[in-house]
Amino acid sequence: MTTFSDDTYSSKAYSDFRPSYPPALYTKLIDYHIGRRNLAVDLGCGPGTATYPLTSYFTKTIGSDPSSVMIEQARKALAAKSQSNLQFVVSPAEKISSYIHTPGSVDFISASQAAHWFQHDEWFKECARALRPDGTLTYFGYSDHSYVGNKIVNDIMLDFSYGDKYLGPYWEPGRKILRNQYRDFVPPSDLFTDVQRIEYNAGGSDISGQLIAKVMTLDASESYVRTWSSFHNWRKDNPGEIARRDGGQGDIVDRLFDRVKKVSGWTEKTILQIEWSSIIVLARRL
Repeated sequence: MTTFSDDTYSSKAYSDFRPSYPPALYTKLIDYHIGRRNLAVDLGCGPGTATYPLTSYFTKTIGSDPSSVMIEQARKALAAKSQSNLQFVVSPAEKISSYIHTPGSVDFISASQAAHWFQHDEWFKECARALRPDGTLTYFGYSDHSYVGNKIVNDIMLDFSYGDKYLGPYWEPGRKILRNQYRDFVPPSDLFTDVQRIEYNAGGSDISGQLIAKVMTLDASESYVRTWSSFHNWRKDNPGEIARRDGGQGDIVDRLFDRVKKVSGWTEKTILQIEWSSIIVLARRL
């Protein structure tokens, strides 16, 4: 079970401050997909950020997540929309059969910002069981973010994220898999074919392949950092350090952004362009 399944984790903050996926990403997924579009399943769906866009392309969409906290948030949003072709269920990614009973009945399976947490051998077999021949499996995500045009701040953020004195020791093992652009596991060749990878590395001069980006204030950027699983784990180990926004004297994130403000001249209301490194993996069921 990951940090995101913890009852104390804020699914609302995750929904509010994490980046969303642009239409261009879904265009790439649908351009790859062939055949019928009856049923899509989004695994590790969280609050449904990447699930809702699929409803425009498929007759029915199911989002699943092992975290009841995340699914509760997703269902609250769904109730407000009154959308009939979307359903959310509590289930791990490796147990698609708990709600998809007929083998080969799924046309499209996706996993957004989640596949690095899965038990991959079991997961690939379960996806292959559920998918029809030529059905699509895709998993995609984003990792380190970059403040466009400010290398000094980016270096500070990288040290804070992974340095031993800061959040480095608090990441779960899946983070390394994500940072390595999902190269650590690949769809088995006896189950899947036509595997494609679409990568983008943030911080470079060529932004033509950029997919995940967001305009945020510095204050919102701080809120985004506070959604990290590593920060959630750090906070458990440091309960005496309370954020200023919560009435305390300041915590590790406050100290980070004090430093960022000092070197950049930014304030809480400064509007920033932020981009993320991203990876999309696509495969077709044999």
